[in-house]
Order: sequence, then C-alpha cells, then structure tokens
Amino acid sequence: MYKIQDLKLLFKESIKYVLTYHIRRLTPVERRHDDLYLVSFPKSGNTWLSFLMANIHLKLSNINREVNFFNIHDFIPDIHGSRDLKRNILPFPGHRVIKSHSVFNPFYRKVIYIIRDPRDVMVSYYWFLKNLGSFNGSLSEMIRSPLFGINAWCKHVQSWVEKTPASVSIDFVRYEDLKSNPSEVLRRLYKLLGYTIPNDIFLESIELSSFENMKKLEEFYNYGGDMRFADFKFMRKGKAGTYKTELSKEDISFINQTASRWISIFRYVEL
Repeated sequence: MYKIQDLKLLFKESIKYVLTYHIRRLTPVERRHDDLYLVSFPKSGNTWLSFLMANIHLKLSNINREVNFFNIHDFIPDIHGSRDLKRNILPFPGHRVIKSHSVFNPFYRKVIYIIRDPRDVMVSYYWFLKNLGSFNGSLSEMIRSPLFGINAWCKHVQSWVEKTPASVSIDFVRYEDLKSNPSEVLRRLYKLLGYTIPNDIFLESIELSSFENMKKLEEFYNYGGDMRFADFKFMRKGKAGTYKTELSKEDISFINQTASRWISIFRYVEL
C-alpha cells in the first residue's frame, strides 16, 4: 500500500513530467541562441504582430512576396504547428522569429510578450473556440472554464512575469498601444533588437497588415483554403474595448476580480 506522502510525491512528479513535456513540445528541435519568440495568450494580437514583422522583414530583405494566411508561417513559423523549423532564414533580420502561445518556457531566451485587455481576450477567444467547435458552452461558461477562461489567462501572464529570470530578454507589448500607435511601438521593438528602420517601411507594412487588408486576405484564401472551416472567421473585430457591449456586468465583475492584479499592473483599469 502507498503511503499518503508517497502518493503526493508521485502526483507532484507526474505534474512535473507533464509540464516538462509540454514545454519541450513547444521548443524547436534545434534551438538557436538568437531565436526571437512572439509569445501571447491566444487572441491577443500575436498573428497581427507576425504579419507586421513579416512584411517589414521581406521589404528589408528585398523579397517581393505577399504575406497572407496561406504563407505567414514561411516567415514567422508557429511552434504549435511543428518543432522542426527550417534553418534557412530571411537576410533580414538574420535570425528566426517564432510564434508561440507557450506558458513560461525556460528555453526561450529572447521574448516579445503581447498582452491584451483580458476582457476583450475572453470575448475574442470565445468566438474563436466556438467557430472551431472547440467549446459549445456560453460566453459566461467559457470565462469560468479552467482550461480556456480568465484563470488560464492569469496563469499564462503570471508565468511570464514571475518566472522569467533576469538572464532572459523579454519585452511586454500591449495590444492597445500597438493599435493606437503602431509605428512608435514597432520602432521601439526594433530599437531593442538593434535596428533603426526607415519610417516608410513601417508605414507600408502597417498598411499591408491593416485589419481591413488582413480580413480581405482571409476571405480570399479562406484561412489557408481549408474547406473544413469554410465558415471560420479569424478576423472578427480587432478593436479595443468592445467587451463593454458584449459582456454582462456580472462577467466583467468576475474578470475584474479574478485578474485584478494584472489589470492594474498593465494599466487596464480605465479601459
């Protein structure tokens, strides 16, 4: 018979094994010291930033290609799609940029973390899951779901704020700041990477990656041409503060109470 102490230790080791497996599953087979990771909780603006950066990198590499929903992962690969990432990289910036939704990952050494108002995230994520058929409950039920809801969001943010050691280069970008002043945010990000980018490159890339243009690209390519999801719409509204008309007072209150610490730290109190 197992003693209670043995069962507790076995449980802890099992959880540790699962977490370690999950982290390694979201790490490239061949890691590179200069890999840059774009990390976020789902529906926080990661895809938009990927489009922005892909357009910037193609222009500075003198490559005339359109960035769309069919080929985006040629330029900004998604670690959730494959761990076997190609070695060939664009001349600019000369290193890989990788999209991920991983919780804190000790193998990520250089990170841009995109954060968005959790109230807007919950609404956007709900419709994303619902359209995929991954969640069939109500919006209120999703918000309270341990797997998808606000507690999952809090754990994701907390892991990157509290567990990231000083040896890791990490920068937090608010989706709302990127939305209101994309040129300034991009200029600061590339300054951190050591580059001074001409303003016209930013402006052209922002236009190519606008919500309106990305929505047209999604409609044309049917999100990669997959007919299994003919009615799926990744691009929904893309605005800040729409939760005010889509969430009940009870749901807003629940999110505010649950995520109060992060709402305060990332200055979402007044939104």
